[in-house]
Amino acid sequence: MIDGGFAKAYQKETGISGYTLIYNSHGLVLVSHEPFESTEKAIAEEKDIHSSTVALQYSQARIMVSNTDIGAELKKNISELEKLVYAYRNGLIKEIK
Repeated sequence: MIDGGFAKAYQKETGISGYTLIYNSHGLVLVSHEPFESTEKAIAEEKDIHSSTVALQYSQARIMVSNTDIGAELKKNISELEKLVYAYRNGLIKEIK
C-alpha cells in the first residue's frame, strides 16, 4: 500500500486530499480522497470521508499465500509438524520430562 496522505498543502492544486495505491490479492486499485476540514469535525458531525476508487488491474485468479515463496515454506513446516505428531502418537518419539 502506498499512501499519499491527506495533505492540505496540495488540496487547492489537486482538488483532492490525497490518494492511496493498494495492491493486494484482488489486484491494483487507486483511491482518491475528497478534502475534509479535520478529523475532529468529521467525527463530531458524523461525516464520512468520501473516496473514489479506480480499479487499475484485477487479478484473473487471486494470489493466495499458498502461491508465494512464504506459502511454500509454510507448507513444508506444516508437513514436518504433521510428521512429528504422527511419530508422537505412534510412540516413535517420547516426551522428555
